[in-house]
Amino acid sequence: MKVEESVARVLGTSIEDPKVESEIKNAKNIGVELIPFGDERYPQALSNINDPPDLIYVWGERKDILKDFSIAIVGSRMASSYGRAVAEKLTGDLARMEIVIVSGLAHGIDSIAHTSAVKNGLTVGVLGTGIDIVYPRSKKSIFEDVKKHGCLVSEFPLGTQPTKWTFPNRNRIIAGLSMGTLVVEASLRSGSLITARLALENGRDVFAVPGSIFSQTSEGTNNLIKQGAKCVTSVDDILEEFGYIKKVDKKQIPDDPILDLLKDGPKNFEEIAQSVKMQTEEINVKLTVFEMDGVISKDLTDRFKINF
Repeated sequence: MKVEESVARVLGTSIEDPKVESEIKNAKNIGVELIPFGDERYPQALSNINDPPDLIYVWGERKDILKDFSIAIVGSRMASSYGRAVAEKLTGDLARMEIVIVSGLAHGIDSIAHTSAVKNGLTVGVLGTGIDIVYPRSKKSIFEDVKKHGCLVSEFPLGTQPTKWTFPNRNRIIAGLSMGTLVVEASLRSGSLITARLALENGRDVFAVPGSIFSQTSEGTNNLIKQGAKCVTSVDDILEEFGYIKKVDKKQIPDDPILDLLKDGPKNFEEIAQSVKMQTEEINVKLTVFEMDGVISKDLTDRFKINF
């Protein structure tokens, strides 16, 4: 499908309408790429959903990541401290594995997912507005960060303001771009459950983080688990579904100064950083990999310890 034809369909007008040329010109002027369905740049995963958008607007420094392996992370706008901590950790762990994080730029879990992904890797923000509209306005800095460390995606014409129907429509794109959707926290009426349902309808995996039976923001995720979603307590639970990792055998523990240090007993991050001659980022990466491989874990005082 040609760009002009796709834009006309999105605008609900004829290809001869001057609005079509104006929309294409305005998008180009601000650096937005228009990708019609069927174009070689169009993400294959998104093209395979039941109702793929005729056209996507893409804006950012890394438009190429739309074809990379990605996981959607969504959840409550009213996230608890537990949900925030879990979202930050799981997102960071996945992003450091070079997995693209997809979310919806909303308050709560979405924002935490994008922020953690920006610090550790790449992310895609899917909008329920025109791609040139920042909503909510308080997310302006995250909006810009996502553009620099990934890209923004929308199916709506420039200038489209948020409505009740634009966000449910947006959710199918979040699910469609991703190989799996992780719900961190969700009430029984959360929009995140719509994303999970759409993921299932399109043959994608759904994961959920368990929460307290006393927390309303965990009712939705706990129900998802009861209905068959995979329970997630670490990134291993997600990655092993895709053959991404293999547990380390006890006899294959690698030689490493950090592991040598931990053989003397559990250490917190500061103690490790003071004892080994490595950059903070390198230590973070190594600890993440060792933890994901099951070589180390954290004790109740948040210290790292050898598992064998």
